[in-house]
Order: sequence, then C-alpha cells, then structure tokens
Amino acid sequence: MNALTNITAAPTAEKVDWTRIDTQVKHEGKEIKLPAEPGKMDYDEAINTIARVRDEENQEFDVHEIVKGAPWDTLVAVYRAMQEIYGVVISEGIKTFFGEIKPDFVTVHTGPGNDDRIQVPMGAMGLPGVSKHVFIKMFSGGTVIQGTVRKCDRARLVEIANKAREIIRSASVYKGKAIRLNVDSDGDLELDAQPEFLDLARVNETDMIHTKETGALIRTNILAPLKFTQECRNKRIPLKRGILLEGKYGTGKSLTSRVTAKVATDNGWTFIMLNRSQGLKAAIEFARTYQPCVIFAEDIDRAADRDDEDVNDLVNLLDGLISKEMEMMVVLTTNHIEKIDRALLRPGRFDAVISIDAPDAETAERIIRTYAGNLLDVNADLSPVGDVTAGMIPASIREVVERAKLSMLTEGRVNLTADDLYISAVGMKRHVALLEPKKDEKTHAEMFAEGLIGLLGDGLAVDVNAASPEDVLDARNKVIKRLVGQENQLAEIGNTTKGGAHAATIAAETGLRILKQVGGE
Repeated sequence: MNALTNITAAPTAEKVDWTRIDTQVKHEGKEIKLPAEPGKMDYDEAINTIARVRDEENQEFDVHEIVKGAPWDTLVAVYRAMQEIYGVVISEGIKTFFGEIKPDFVTVHTGPGNDDRIQVPMGAMGLPGVSKHVFIKMFSGGTVIQGTVRKCDRARLVEIANKAREIIRSASVYKGKAIRLNVDSDGDLELDAQPEFLDLARVNETDMIHTKETGALIRTNILAPLKFTQECRNKRIPLKRGILLEGKYGTGKSLTSRVTAKVATDNGWTFIMLNRSQGLKAAIEFARTYQPCVIFAEDIDRAADRDDEDVNDLVNLLDGLISKEMEMMVVLTTNHIEKIDRALLRPGRFDAVISIDAPDAETAERIIRTYAGNLLDVNADLSPVGDVTAGMIPASIREVVERAKLSMLTEGRVNLTADDLYISAVGMKRHVALLEPKKDEKTHAEMFAEGLIGLLGDGLAVDVNAASPEDVLDARNKVIKRLVGQENQLAEIGNTTKGGAHAATIAAETGLRILKQVGGE
C-alpha cells in the first residue's frame, strides 16, 4: 500500500472571531507580536487584527490626570517626571484665531536662598511620540495634565502622572521644610503668592527661654513628638495633636514657633506657618500631602473682625478636618484666651493648653546671660538685675542688654558688668512704667461715661435685673427722646466755640454719634 494512503487530513481548527477579542499588540523592537497561537490565526486574520488595533489606538480620548498637592510643588514634580521619562520637554506656543498663545514659565522657589529656584514651563507641551499638545496647568489643589490624545498616547500621560506622584512622595519641594503659607482674607490659598521658605540657619533650641514650668510643658507636648516620632508610632502614641499657647503679647510665642520649626525640620517634619489664622482649613488640606507636619497659627483672635464665635469656629476645625490616624500637630496661639469657649479647652479638643507668662527673676537672668553672651563674666551676680526685670517681656529685657553694651562702649571697656545691666534695667523699668495707665487717671471709657451722664442727666437709670421688658423699652425711648433734644441744641451751638470748644460739648457730640449708631442697629 502506498504510504500516502495512510495520511489522514488534520482536523480543521475551530474558527475564532478575532473581532470580538480585545487583542493586545506588543511592540518589541522592530517586531509587532500578537499573543494568539500561530495555529489559530492565519495571515489575513493577523493583518486584519493589526489594522483593527491600529484604528482603535488612533481613536482620540480626553485625558484628565490630577497630581494632588501644593500647586507649585506638583508643577515641579510633573516637569521632572517628563524629563525623567523623555529626557526633553518642549514648551510650544499654540496658534489660534486670535493669534499665538505663548507658553508661560513659572519660577518656583525651592529654598530660602536667592539661588534656590527652578524655572518650570506651564501651558502647552510637546512630548516625543505624542501627536498632539498636552496641557499642564496649576489649580489650588495641585496640577492637571490634560489633553485630547490617541489611545496609544493615553498610557504615557498616566505614566507621567504616576511618576510625578512618586516624586511628590520622595523628593517634594516642601516636604520636610519650613514654610510660611499665604492665604487671602477669605482663608483661601493664594496662587499668586508662593509659600515662603523660613531661614532657620541661626535658630537654636536654646534660644527659647521660658519659666521652668512653661519650658517643661513645651518640651513634653510639642518638641517630644517631633524628636521621638518613631517611638511614638511604636508605642501607639497619636501624632495628631492640638496645642494652644496663651499669654500676653510679647511673652515669646513667636520665638517658640521658630524653635518648633527648627526642631521639626531637623527631625523630618514639615513646618507650616500661617500668615492668617483664617487659612487654617486651607493649611490642613495643604498639609495632608506633607505629613508628618506641624501647622502653627499665631494670634487666632488678631483679626479686627474676629469675634468670639469666629474664634470658636476656628477651634472646631481641629475636630472636623484632622482624623486620628493623621500625623499632624496644630499649634494655635492667642493673646485673649477669654475669647475661646471654655468647653473647647477641655482635653480631647486640645491635648494641652500652655500659658506663657512673663519671665520671673530667674528666667530674666537666663535671658540676660543669653543676650550678653561672652561679654559677661559667667560668675557675675545678676540677682539684683533679675529682680528689676522680672515681669518684663523678653524684648524689653533684650533692650536692657543692648543699652548696657552702649554704656560699656562709652566707657571704653570690652566687657559688661552687673552694674551696667542693673543701671540699664532700672532705666527700662521707668520706661515701661510710662506706658502703664496711672492709678488715678481715668480711662477713655470712664471719661465717655461721665460725658454721657452729663448729656442725658439723671432719672433714666434702670435696674436691668429687676426691670420688666416694658420698663427697659420705656427707658430706651426716653433716652432717644433726650438725645434728639440734645442734638437740636448742639446744632444751634454750631461752630461758635471754634478751637476752644468745651470738653462737655465734644463728649456730647461723641455720645450722640455712638448712641445713634447703636440705637439704629
């Protein structure tokens, strides 16, 4: 028998409809590979599949990738990502009906020095292998990469965005740095004002001098979590903390902020100082990307239009925006703790409320020795000087030392003495005393009250604790009626008294103006 008669036909391969299969084409060097088994796809099917994939790849899609973080930081990250992936980034102008739109170049500050800056293009970009322009632009929450590109180019833009996010995590412009964040009067981030880097080169922890009790509280509640971050994590001590520093103006809260910034950045924390306390919400959102982070907002009651309710709303933000697992410390300062609802001062809302008092005698001596430096004998007895300067704010104590140095120079000496400092301290104490109201001196409020009594006369007083609402309303109407009569009399007086107008007339005019304003509200 002929051997050929023993050959049987191979079974026909099952027909595959390749148009219904999402076939991924792989480009390896100069070769285009299909993942299908060769025995299941003939040449015509392969050619048709490649053509179909080509048509699909050439379809255009809108791409909108957001890199979250600080606008300027994310813009730099996107630029660096494009450089790492492509090696070159070309910013191009776009021709429109109204003319050519040229690309923008943004100078982003990367540190406190004059040379710490980088120029980054923004707008239309040309990328190698990408057929159409890609647009890069900032917004308050980060940077957007967008454009209408082919399907085959979409993955490239996603790659850029992912690389930029990686750069934000590992090589951020702001992470681990100390910056001042600028917000507008509404508390929103200002895109026209970049964060300012704080120069901490000359700041030392020893610069912060408080009473022993206050110093211990600050070291425990603020500095310890910054220095022992990993230990806190290991022992499950929360790094989400809220601290309130309260005290009179000039007692050292601002210096405490600079020392906190120094310790924070030395230990890998980001430090954010707010230019306006109204921006606390924006700062918290900003800081999410840069944890662990300290936010320091000074004088939360400073704004002229900030009333008690506004201050309390500001404090309530701590609970609403910061979750327990976040590594974020918020330090607020106030010169008027009485403006804050006592219920908001309880533990759990604030982890610590620390009073920063004026220096006592011992603390004043330490401040003097710090400012005097090596000009003062370490064995000099400063007890009398400490007694005189106790209660002065640190700025006044520093001026005591500066005046003593001038005395030293005047006498041709090269060292300070305790006598220099004592004489200077006595002079400063007299200076400070001039700023305090005299015991028998009437305040403006007392003088206004006297003028008001003279204006209205007797018989209009009401015991508000015992009076009925009708009594109070009746008294109010009598006051308004009396004011109208006084206003008519003042109008007749006119300017006849000229420059020598009697104080009572001035008080009456002032009283009328204020009471009319109050009565109309």
